Amino acid sequence: MAIWKTKWGWRAEFELNGERVKAKGFFQLKTQAREWVRTEKERRKENLRRFSSIANDLSLWALSQKYLADCQLNYSKKTLQEKTYCLRRFYEFTGDVQVMDISPPQVLEFLNARAKAQSNGAANKDRKNIKAFYRWIQEIYGVMHDPTGPIRKKAHTKKDRRLIPIADILKVMMLAQGQDRVLLGAYWHTGARKSEVFRWTWADDINFEERWVRLGTKKSRDGSMVYERIWMNNDLYSLLQWQWKNRLPSSPYVFCNMDESSPYHGQPFTTRRRLLKGLCERAEVEPFGFHDIRHTVAKYLNDLQKVGLKKVQQVLRHRKQTTTEIYVEGNYTDTREAVALLELDKVKNFV
Repeated sequence: MAIWKTKWGWRAEFELNGERVKAKGFFQLKTQAREWVRTEKERRKENLRRFSSIANDLSLWALSQKYLADCQLNYSKKTLQEKTYCLRRFYEFTGDVQVMDISPPQVLEFLNARAKAQSNGAANKDRKNIKAFYRWIQEIYGVMHDPTGPIRKKAHTKKDRRLIPIADILKVMMLAQGQDRVLLGAYWHTGARKSEVFRWTWADDINFEERWVRLGTKKSRDGSMVYERIWMNNDLYSLLQWQWKNRLPSSPYVFCNMDESSPYHGQPFTTRRRLLKGLCERAEVEPFGFHDIRHTVAKYLNDLQKVGLKKVQQVLRHRKQTTTEIYVEGNYTDTREAVALLELDKVKNFV
């Protein structure tokens, strides 16, 4: 232990288990410096005792199960499945060892094997999930060990997404009838993610008086829902008015199963893959998905209608700079002019 006086006050430091610990600030009195040494030593010794007593619980299997149980409460089903798949393969590769005993070379070997079997992109995804797992261990258990730290992301070139011709989307939309027509129109007129429209309820997400719809996503680091409003253009207003008049009164959801013989009667849709596939076949166009519509909306507004990138990002509600170059959080009315360009009479000029 060392305590000494400077012109600014008293300093203190001590050594514990080969580690030198130094007070960050200054003390007015020598007795305060001594008290800090005593309490800090005791705190660190208690931490060592506590962590050594739970060492048997720091196995990869035990902690991965606790981590996934926590993720189940905070992340979407898709994200949970991705993390579970990664950690299961990682466990099969390393065996049930202590998380502190896993070294960077082991992780690198695991990722290299994944890259050879699948792709560099798949290996990078595993690296991201393992890193998140060890970050959680650090936060919850105080174990400052991250074997992914020295490992860099692998070079990876994403495949260019196929841009769906606007004419193909219009063909499919015109073939759809009733609720299906409204559903596809909702995706085109909002550029929404698939799950955002499926979650719509009349009470919370549709406002005819103020002309907005609310879209919510879990695209946040802590997995919490983030909601934003977007302007309801004239076409979407008409479509949703029709849907309201023909709604299932017993269900709060805007889009739900209306088949009375179905066990899912009244429940919200979670996918309509067969619907979209069948409509594409009937329209004799190459199949596309709901997310393809979102990409086409962005391309149409930016390239053909010359809407600024910032405004397109507001419509699509991108938040991370890695996803978009600029992110501006604005009121839903700011998107009124851009969303109005998605009305079909304006789209047909480019078909």
